[in-house]
Amino acid sequence: MKRILLGLAAAPVIAYGIDWIVIVARPAYTDIRVDQVYTDLNKYNEIEYSRGDPVIERCVWALFPHGGYRPCWYVTKHTLQTNKTY
Repeated sequence: MKRILLGLAAAPVIAYGIDWIVIVARPAYTDIRVDQVYTDLNKYNEIEYSRGDPVIERCVWALFPHGGYRPCWYVTKHTLQTNKTY
């Protein structure tokens, strides 16, 4: 039972280590355009939307986040960022 628990605990650490080695061997960073939308409440408690300027977000082609950058597989699926101002 201890071996199984040790194996389950070690698997994510090993996966992150392999992912880090691959990034160090060949840095794979990409810039992706992310659109921004701001939400605000008006005087009738209704939500108003306003479009913001798009931003360029740098991401890394990896399974896990590295160097403060989110993985590109996540950023490409979340290209619309909603910012609440209320």
